[in-house]
Amino acid sequence: VMTAALRPENPELIEATRRGIRVVKRAAVLGLLANPAVCLAVSGSHGKSTTSGMAALALERAGLDPSFAVGATVRELGTNARSGAGPHFVVEADEYDYSFLWLRPRVAIVTNIEHDHPDIFPDLDAVLHAFERFAAGIQHGGTLVLPAEDAGSHALCDRLERGGYDRQIITFGEHDGDWRVNRSESGATVSGPAGQVFELRLAVPGRHNLLNALAVLAAADGLGVDAARLVAGLDSFGGVSRRFEILRDDDLTVVSDYAHHPTEVAATIAAARERYPGRRIVAIFQPHTYSRTRALLVEFASALDAADIVVLAEIYPAREVDSLGVASADIAVRMHRQPSVVDQASDAAHSTRALLQPGDVVLVMGAGDIYQAAEALAGDDTPED
Repeated sequence: VMTAALRPENPELIEATRRGIRVVKRAAVLGLLANPAVCLAVSGSHGKSTTSGMAALALERAGLDPSFAVGATVRELGTNARSGAGPHFVVEADEYDYSFLWLRPRVAIVTNIEHDHPDIFPDLDAVLHAFERFAAGIQHGGTLVLPAEDAGSHALCDRLERGGYDRQIITFGEHDGDWRVNRSESGATVSGPAGQVFELRLAVPGRHNLLNALAVLAAADGLGVDAARLVAGLDSFGGVSRRFEILRDDDLTVVSDYAHHPTEVAATIAAARERYPGRRIVAIFQPHTYSRTRALLVEFASALDAADIVVLAEIYPAREVDSLGVASADIAVRMHRQPSVVDQASDAAHSTRALLQPGDVVLVMGAGDIYQAAEALAGDDTPED
C-alpha cells in the first residue's frame, strides 16, 4: 500500500515491482474500507484533519462508535484511525493526486476551496474540476455540505447546478447558509434550518474552528444523526496533532501548527491573537515545496506580515527537487516586516531564542521538519527579562 506522495524512483516501490508484488494506492484501500459504510468524507483545501477529527470525536461521544481515518492524531481518541462497531466511517478526503475520487460517501463536507498543490493542479479551475468530480461521486440520495461564504465553494456550487446536480446541498456560514453561527465572548449560538438552536463552547480557538464544527452539525442529518447529540463531543474536542497544538503555556507559549498555505498561516495567527490578546506573536515558518512557494509568494508574505516578528526557515522540499530557483528569501523581500531567514529547523530555534521576551506567543508553522524547532523551544528554560 503506497501513499500518493511516493516518487516512482522510491527503492521500496521499485523492489516491490521487481518481485511482482501488487502495489495499491492508499486512497484505493481507504475507499474499499469506507464506501460500504455510512461514509462521511471531509474534503477541502484547509481544515480537513481538524474537521474530520471533530466529526469522529462527536460521533464517538454520542455513543455511535464510528470507524475513522484522519490525517492526524485526535487527542481525545489517542489515534488517527480506528475500526468501530457502528455504521459510520469518517474519512479525511485528500484532493492531492485526486485521491478523494476513490470515495463514494453518503455525506461529503467541503470546508473551502483554494488553489493549492500546484504540482498537481496548475490553476484554480483544475482544483474546481477535481472537486466537481468528487461531488459527483456522492451516493444518490446523499448530501453535499458547503460553506456559504467561501468563493471557491460558490464557484463549485455554480458548476454543479449548471450540470443538473441532484444531491442535496446544505450550506453553513457565519452570516449566511442553512446552518449559521453567531459568535459572542462566551461562546457561540448555532441555528439550524429546522429551528434548531445550540450553544457551542469550543475548546479550540479561532473563527475557522467554529466553522469546522458548524460543518459537522450541518452533516448530521445526512448521516441519520440528531445534531444535538454531537454538541458535547464538539465542545470537548481539544484538537489534532500539530493543529494549534500548545506545547508550552507559561510565561512563554509555544504552539506547533501544520499551516503550510497562506490561508492557514493567516488563520493560525488570527487564532493566536484571539486566544492571547495583547501578547506579541512570534512566527517561525518553513515553506513546504518549491512549487507551492513559487505560486504563492505574495500571499505568504501578506499572511506572515500579521505577526509581530517572523523567522523564515529555508523551504522544505518534500517530494520535489529545487529546479524552480525559489527560496524563502523571496518571501522575505515581499514582506513589510524584516524577517530573519535561516537554513534549518534547528537554526530557526536558535535564532528565535535571542528575540524572545516573557509573554511571547511563538507559532511554529509548516508541514516539514520545523516541528523540531517547536519541540526545542518548548523544552527551553523560561525566558528572562
